Amino acid sequence: MQIDYRLVALLAGLTALGPFALQILAPALPAAARDLEVSAGAAQLLLSLSLAAMAVTTLIWGPLSDRLGRRPVMLMGVAIALLGSLIAALAPTLEVAILGRLLQAGGAIAGMVLGRAIAHDLYGRDGSAAVLGQITAVMVIAPMVAPTLSGLIVGQGDWRGIFWAVAFLSALLLVAAAIRLPETAPRSVLDGHEGESFLETLRDTARGFREIGALPAFWAYAGFGVMSLSGFLFFVGAAPFVMEEAFGRGPTSYGLWFMLMAAAYMAGNFAVGAVSRRLGGDRTLRFGAVISILGVLVAVVLSLGGLHHPAALVVPVMLQSVGAGLAVPNAMAGATAAVPERAGAASGLMGSCQFLAAGAATQIAGLLPHDTALPLCLGMLVLLGAGLAVHLWLSGWPEGRLAG
Repeated sequence: MQIDYRLVALLAGLTALGPFALQILAPALPAAARDLEVSAGAAQLLLSLSLAAMAVTTLIWGPLSDRLGRRPVMLMGVAIALLGSLIAALAPTLEVAILGRLLQAGGAIAGMVLGRAIAHDLYGRDGSAAVLGQITAVMVIAPMVAPTLSGLIVGQGDWRGIFWAVAFLSALLLVAAAIRLPETAPRSVLDGHEGESFLETLRDTARGFREIGALPAFWAYAGFGVMSLSGFLFFVGAAPFVMEEAFGRGPTSYGLWFMLMAAAYMAGNFAVGAVSRRLGGDRTLRFGAVISILGVLVAVVLSLGGLHHPAALVVPVMLQSVGAGLAVPNAMAGATAAVPERAGAASGLMGSCQFLAAGAATQIAGLLPHDTALPLCLGMLVLLGAGLAVHLWLSGWPEGRLAG
């Protein structure tokens, strides 16, 4: 099937809404604390609780789309994100701002969940890997742009401007999705839920998660995806401190180096379609995983050799980023393809596990010594190695128990 690049661009925007809304908040937290007359710890709830909201609602949007269809659930999610943004922008107290933030985060994440399911509906196992690679590239750009935009907005006005910005973006995407987004859920999936009560839907959702959770084929891909994202956010959680304490570089320097890594990840994303068609999805995943591990191994060797410079960390991690760009889209595609009749639920379960595990990895990264890059590199190596080991074990490699 020929790829509709205008639809892919829309899916990329809808998928990036959640990460953009998440990352745009952090630079505005001090201003929010001052304006609302609360402590910094209390204002931090705007960020920490939004991660919990994303983890929970990620489990809801997928199964709901299997019952009601991808299009109406996507529109519902973006509309909730718009409503939450408006509430937060007008909030007179921290409690109201938190309510708005929870609605914003919970609604915005629908695009990430349903974008994977829609790509699978339209393009199948191998085709969706190429589309997901392009969508994931936009997801890398969004967290890069959001903090810079937030700083400009807060500098020119007040912290509420960031919520007006997300509200504006949500409104644009809502209109575009209402015009351009088709219904893609297979008719057999929708018919299977026709006439169900809400309670029956909840029971079916719980049953679906149990069925998916019992499938080694799902965890062969989802487990890798979870550990790969955890490795990336482990780096994000520790690298700014390493840049400052080990290399004597400030946040501006870190931002510039991070852009190189993001560019490397995008290069892998844009190449994943051609490589997957040549090697197949599973071989591309393993090839990318090996490249990622080799890149981090180089960083470990350079750190042990006493080379303390940002390039000694970032350049090898750029190789890791290229490998992740090849592997992660195939992990996403494989997880949803493992349960095609519950693609939405599979995408939701994988996403929720990613948020929970990555959140834990980020917290651990902040507790490490940061006077050298070695702990950071070793932590990434453990996470990436565990992800590949889980994939190989559950996929039965090299015998190939699982097809694909």
